[in-house]
Order: sequence, then structure tokens, then C-alpha cells
Amino acid sequence: MDSPRLTGLVGRSLEGDPEAFGELVTLLTPGLRQYCKTFFSSWHDAEDATQDAWIRAWQSLGSLRDRSVFKTWLFRLARNICLDRIRQRANDQQSVDDRVLEQTPVPDRELPENLALQRGEVDDAWAIINGLPSALRQTFVLIALQGMSYKEAALVTNVSESTVRGRLARARNAISEAVS
Repeated sequence: MDSPRLTGLVGRSLEGDPEAFGELVTLLTPGLRQYCKTFFSSWHDAEDATQDAWIRAWQSLGSLRDRSVFKTWLFRLARNICLDRIRQRANDQQSVDDRVLEQTPVPDRELPENLALQRGEVDDAWAIINGLPSALRQTFVLIALQGMSYKEAALVTNVSESTVRGRLARARNAISEAVS
């Protein structure tokens, strides 16, 4: 999406226009969900984090100082939400009874064989991307799949631009090796 249109939608959202914010959600959710997936093995977890990011974005919209950095700001919010969820899980000391897991029915659409049929070759590509270390995976998704600049990716991931460049190069090399 072009930057002037995005900036216009953000401006209208800041003025309290829920339809403009809805357009932002529609336009940016696929990429945001894809980025959140870099933190989790489950699309369900990525979807939950994406929804939480949109809720927090709506609630915090007034704190946005520069309309032109909305996408970077949004992805940074999502990153923090994902990291919080990961920390929360690590701190969770409750053990799950294996019998409860065995008795929990799995919806047909989530059975591995059905997921494979639904996704086809996309799974092969994601298997390679998911095989990357987390930092490389996040950088690759932000730049190669979301079209962010090195500067934007550095702001989202809280590292320097040179670190982003290095991570992207390592990610591309690893993907090339996996494909060949």
C-alpha cells in the first residue's frame, strides 16, 4: 500500500474514524499475522497476538507522534506482545496432565493431513523459514515479505541497521542452502 494512503488512513483514525481504522486492519493484518507467526509455531497463537496488537494499537493510537511511522509502530507493538506471551509461557509453572491432552478432540480442519492438503507448497517454504533462528526469521519476514526498509526493521526489532543487514544476509544464505 502506498505511504500517502496509509498516512491518510492513520490521520482519519487519529480523528476517531473507526472506518478508517477498519481499513488499516484489513490492509495490514495479513502482514502483521505473518510477522507474529515468526514467534510461534501455531497460526492460532499468531492470530491471537495479531488481534491483541490491533486492540492495543486502537487504545494507544493517541500516543503515535508521527503518522508516517504507523506500520513500524504497529509491528513494534506486535513484537512486544509476542515477546510478552513467550515470557508468560516460560513463567507458567502449571503442568498439563497428558490424559487431558489425549482426550481433547482435534477439529478435522486442524489434523496434520488436512492442513497439508490446504496449504500445499506453502508449507515447504514456511518450513524453511521456520527453520531459521528467531532473529534471522523475524528480519527476513520484515524485509523480504513485508517490504520494510532496513531502518524500519531495525526499529521494530530494536537492533542497529548493520545488524539487520547481517541477519538478512545470513537468512538468505541459509534459505539458499536449504533450497539447493
